[in-house]
Amino acid sequence: MARAISITLNIGLTGLVHLLCCWLPLLVVLFNGASITWLAEYRTPLIIVQLGVLIWSFYDLYLRKSHRASRLEKGVFWVAIGLTITLNLIPHSYFQAEESKLAQAQFELIRGTRVAQFELDRPVKSVEKLNDVLQTVDGVIPSQIEVEKKVLSVRYRVAQTSENSILQTLRKEGYQVSMLN
Repeated sequence: MARAISITLNIGLTGLVHLLCCWLPLLVVLFNGASITWLAEYRTPLIIVQLGVLIWSFYDLYLRKSHRASRLEKGVFWVAIGLTITLNLIPHSYFQAEESKLAQAQFELIRGTRVAQFELDRPVKSVEKLNDVLQTVDGVIPSQIEVEKKVLSVRYRVAQTSENSILQTLRKEGYQVSMLN
């Protein structure tokens, strides 16, 4: 029974961690899955777990006196070591198509932005002037400014500015605005 558990842990757990750490991100990249790039954030912790599993497997196969490992177990272990080294050295972006890289960059750009909505007391006379005022605020994305009736929507980069900064700039320029929730 202990041998079956040992084989299951050596082969099964190593395979599962390999799937999560190396193969799944690679498959995502190969199939242009830019929408699940959040998985890349967990790559380092998964590599650490993978190394822990491989160290335990090495101990179980070679250093534990009560366990006599078969050639199959040792072979699977060394194949896993080879795959671990290979797949962690090759950057996943190497396999990525150019369109997928652009889509991923666009996704990351949008993920780091928010939309602020403001209510104007009266309709805007000159949308161009309002656009020029908003472009003076660092972090406002110029192509993402929309005015519909008395509602102004502005997309901005969270790391560079805030809703309050945009609101203060608009008020300083004489616009009567308030934030919408």
